Amino acid sequence: MNNPLKALLAVENLWVRFQGEAGIVEAVQGISFSIAPGETVALVGESGSGKSVAAMSILRLLPPSALVTADGIYYRGRQTTTLAPEPLRKLRGAEVAMVFQEPMTALNPVQPIFPQLAEALQLDPGVEVRTLRQRAAELLDWTGIPDPDSRLDAYPHQLSGGQRQRVLIAMALARRPSLLIADEPTTALDVTIQAQILELLTRLRRELNMAMLLITHDLPMVRKCADRVYVMRQGRIVETAPTQTLFSAPRHPYTRSLLAALPDAHPPRRPVDAPVLLTANHLRCHFPVKRGLFKRTVGWIKAVDDISLTLRKGETLGVVGESGSGKTTLGEAILQLNASQGELLFAGEDLRSGNRQTQRLRRRRMQVVFQDPFSSLSPRLTIAEILEEGLTIHGLEPDPVKRRAQAQAILAEVGLDPEALERYPHQFSGGQRQRIAIARAMILKPELLVLDEPTSALDLSVQAQILKLLKKLQVDHGLAYLFVSHDLRVIRAMSHEVMVMQNGQVVEAGPTQQIFTAPRHPYTQRLLAAALDLSTGGEESRAS
Repeated sequence: MNNPLKALLAVENLWVRFQGEAGIVEAVQGISFSIAPGETVALVGESGSGKSVAAMSILRLLPPSALVTADGIYYRGRQTTTLAPEPLRKLRGAEVAMVFQEPMTALNPVQPIFPQLAEALQLDPGVEVRTLRQRAAELLDWTGIPDPDSRLDAYPHQLSGGQRQRVLIAMALARRPSLLIADEPTTALDVTIQAQILELLTRLRRELNMAMLLITHDLPMVRKCADRVYVMRQGRIVETAPTQTLFSAPRHPYTRSLLAALPDAHPPRRPVDAPVLLTANHLRCHFPVKRGLFKRTVGWIKAVDDISLTLRKGETLGVVGESGSGKTTLGEAILQLNASQGELLFAGEDLRSGNRQTQRLRRRRMQVVFQDPFSSLSPRLTIAEILEEGLTIHGLEPDPVKRRAQAQAILAEVGLDPEALERYPHQFSGGQRQRIAIARAMILKPELLVLDEPTSALDLSVQAQILKLLKKLQVDHGLAYLFVSHDLRVIRAMSHEVMVMQNGQVVEAGPTQQIFTAPRHPYTQRLLAAALDLSTGGEESRAS
């Protein structure tokens, strides 16, 4: 590395090793990188590439079990690997601060926001509480939280995801650091909130002349924010370049594969003369708000409010909207997992008619794939038991040998080794678990799949594999998909029709190409502007 003493941060030949059950695991293998004052550098890679471990090594935040060695980690030319505890404590927060990925685990759930901000400020012990509150409120206002005085007394669970992330940013910037390490700062947020957080970080970086190390697998965010990029794979840096150079002329095959994994910008072709499979007319799903000693109903939460839709065989209807818009509740209402009112027809039959046996037969024809396969797959069952359970419940195959053969066949169809039947969910990667969840649904030969954010927790390359698999299954089996997501790029790549939801209602619906090229509703325009870097001329609300 050229003259590390002139960089704000310089890391030389960093190795991080952990003792695993099978021996030493080399999480980071001899990487070197640097950050200049005021520069934003992105450390890009998929889960398990070692990027977060490398970042935490800078502030020595790894557990004692980690063996960290380096030729040098220099901050302003000063070696940090040998710092005593007290100088290291002063470095953290005052000079180098960190924003973690999940604010609900980074914030103390049993403390209001004010004492957590006061601790981050680290003012003299004799400072009056009034002065502390004023400084804390200024921090919240600085990061764009409305009515900051009242928010100081709120607990983390009483804030939205965007507000919690802003609180974390306020805590990190309380002492005006020169370097901010942002570890996946927008992963769990809706697309418009992501745009607001990125805009906030960019503004604060400019105001403070602050450098930033951005750790992410979100390539569109990197393209928008970073000056330079380091690409990590399996603990090593495989490519580094200025951002525009890397996106326009990537050299390493792994970098090219990451860029190629971005969802297709062209909607799929619509099936010709497909019959109607599902119809919903004036569907409503309202939840009562009860208060008082006698739990009287004082209001209603209108999660789904007067929605009508039509879904044809072999067609994908994409349902988009931010958290709380009602899109997941809509899917649950169609699957009869939530009580609802209005007309629901499946293949011309009223879904609410018939006895229990008739409804069970219909339920087999409609299956669901949830967002997080780790929580939706039983950890106590083997993959064979998970796949065969549906066949047993619906009485489709009494012969154990034939059930096992069907389980092996469906595993092979979703791209997994049939020999994996005796393993448990925790022994698979996230993408493999999602394939298992898809196999569990497909083994019943459904006609409709409700896909609830099926790729939101996956890396880009794994996401691309799952989307390719879903497209293939749709063509091979004539499946209809109700695809629920807040990722508009995925929706565009998968959907023939798009329905945009806000506050339980449909604000716009139509063919995918029309929605993406000529959106009419202001809310749709804001979503597209945030997701696809379009300009709407409107100003996003700060009340995230």
